[in-house]
Amino acid sequence: MTSPAASFKAAERKADLPFSYRCSAWVRALICVATGIAAGVCGTLVHRLGAQYNLPVGLILALLIIAISAWSSRARSGVVGLALHLIASSGVIVVASFTAASGDILLPMGFYSSDMPFLSQNAFWFWFIGMIAIQFVMVFLPQHLFAIPASRRRSVAHRDAASVDTVSREVTQP
Repeated sequence: MTSPAASFKAAERKADLPFSYRCSAWVRALICVATGIAAGVCGTLVHRLGAQYNLPVGLILALLIIAISAWSSRARSGVVGLALHLIASSGVIVVASFTAASGDILLPMGFYSSDMPFLSQNAFWFWFIGMIAIQFVMVFLPQHLFAIPASRRRSVAHRDAASVDTVSREVTQP
């Protein structure tokens, strides 16, 4: 059985977390799926920026978006949240890579052309494999890397309140 002080500290710690981290497990899982979809869409839209000049600006930005979103999912719901994020983000890319009924494609996959830069020809593969690799590596990282530190502002306020309370008790007691 936990002591009242320990349960108070746990409740206080939970109050320090962002809103999406305080929700129930099912809501957190849905948030992980939603952020996976959003990160997949945003990354897919920007991953080709600069590819025609052989500059991976968009690719780096897209992988950064995925890394931040995946970190948040792992911090929010652990490995299960990260797995849901991976499924959702890679699902977006798979759906976007299908050819439309009109014959148009959103994501050109590796092709060969002698007058196109290398990155422009292979940006999709770097994006897709890099996105999966980043999230796969995050599975094996230790849990303490995904902990959210307590709010410094709140801990300072509690310390100041505790010192004022201690001083007032010392003054009033003979």
